[in-house]
Amino acid sequence: MASFIRIKRSTGTTAPSSLKFGELGVTLSGGGTQANSGDRLFVGDNGENPQVVGGRYFTDLLSNVAGSVASGANASTASNGFVPILTADRKVDQWNVDNLRLDANVLSSTNTDGDIFFEPNGSGEVVIGDDIFLTFGDSKDAKIEYDENGTDRVQVTGADWTYANGVSIIMADVTDSSTKDNGALVVEGGVGVEKSVNIGGNLGVTGVSTFTGIGTFISDLFIGGDLHIADDLFVDEMTLRNLKVTGISTFESDIHQTGGVLHALDARVGGVGISSNVISSLPNTGNLLFIDPYPDGLSNEGTVIVKGDLQVDGTTTTVDSFTVNLNDPIINLGVTTSTRTVMATALAGVSTIKVDTTAGINTGDGITGTNIGSGTTIATYDLTEKLITINGSVQVGGIATTTQLTVTSNVDTNTDRGVAFSYNTSAGAGNNKQGFFGFHDLGGDGSNAPERSFTFIPDATITNNLVSGAKGFLDIKGIYFQTGDFDTTGNGIVYFDSTGKQVGAAGTAAGITTSNFILTTDANNIPKWTTTIDGGSF
Repeated sequence: MASFIRIKRSTGTTAPSSLKFGELGVTLSGGGTQANSGDRLFVGDNGENPQVVGGRYFTDLLSNVAGSVASGANASTASNGFVPILTADRKVDQWNVDNLRLDANVLSSTNTDGDIFFEPNGSGEVVIGDDIFLTFGDSKDAKIEYDENGTDRVQVTGADWTYANGVSIIMADVTDSSTKDNGALVVEGGVGVEKSVNIGGNLGVTGVSTFTGIGTFISDLFIGGDLHIADDLFVDEMTLRNLKVTGISTFESDIHQTGGVLHALDARVGGVGISSNVISSLPNTGNLLFIDPYPDGLSNEGTVIVKGDLQVDGTTTTVDSFTVNLNDPIINLGVTTSTRTVMATALAGVSTIKVDTTAGINTGDGITGTNIGSGTTIATYDLTEKLITINGSVQVGGIATTTQLTVTSNVDTNTDRGVAFSYNTSAGAGNNKQGFFGFHDLGGDGSNAPERSFTFIPDATITNNLVSGAKGFLDIKGIYFQTGDFDTTGNGIVYFDSTGKQVGAAGTAAGITTSNFILTTDANNIPKWTTTIDGGSF
């Protein structure tokens, strides 16, 4: 009969109270945890004290697949956890330390809204190596790099930087600046500043400085070259050896001249200013300018004589007279070439020009004049601000105020041309009417006449230079058809076709073999076509 060698054993989770020196004992509970003594192997020491030397609890901790952490588990009791086992290349698929997780190339926090801190010990630093990008955004939208192999500078690429309100930018470098290319801060592009700028040192500007607000100088102002002032100059007291004024001079009180000749390029008299070749009303004096040839003033008598051409750039011309005499044999309406006056200097490189009026201008129209390139057209226009934008830029030299530009129509505006007139049919303003006769650009409007026909409308509605309304009557002695539009054999008749057009019928030389209709009159003597002859008296 076989013999069995057995050691002390228990199905509980409590260690044996004592074991003889070298004696073995085991607990086989299947529920061993860190907190109890289940699934352990014990051996008695020389003091008969049981010492743990192994057991299933420990082998289960080592039962996980090598390299597997993300999906690893204890072979028997999941709550006991497991010991990670490295693969042959010393790797595991995931590593978790407290609230940090390292998985593939991602370091993340596992607690909700958990922050990640980098805190080197003592004077240690968080170092990002040379030519290594610190990248932001899932799509790598922005990057920071120390460019060791290139500029030896920290470079930011991909996106602009925005500093929130209350966050200042302080340059600790105290390097002074002697040119635009050195100093603690060097900016290659332009700088826009919304608020005030205070400069403790010198300010050097090599280009043009433009001040749109008030400039205050607490101490002396030294100017090594010329001082050009485009607007007013207010001085409490001034002593001058020579005074040369090339612009407008305004004197609030009397001007006393003791000798010599008074020469002035610009002058202001009352509410009228004269500058170069421009006569205009001054600011705050209204927008009316009177030229009155009558000695007593503001009369409708006398004659103003204009030597040369008269160009009116306004949108409305009113002549309050009963008779207008013109020597022109032909009056031209809706010209395709017009002139515009430049109202503010346009510098070289700009594409927007202020003119006296943009009425009648269309996108695509050609424009020519001083320092405007060949083939330039109008891209956009502003009726309110009287601005035009060209599809190029003003050339070197710019365009001075009062320069005349020529605009040539390149666009079919589909507008009517002619003469509009106003009248009243009875008493009261409600009976005011507006009539029109002239060139009707589009067809339709209750007529089958083709486009670009001559029309007369006694009660017209005119909107955006398009005329509509019922056609009126013509009172004339006779009508002639153009050669080719009628039978020249003579004695023909005129009839209306299905579109309402008058057509010249065949003349007397055109015989027929078959009659379809006979022209006669009804009892009211109205002409009618008929196929019946009643046999009465004729």
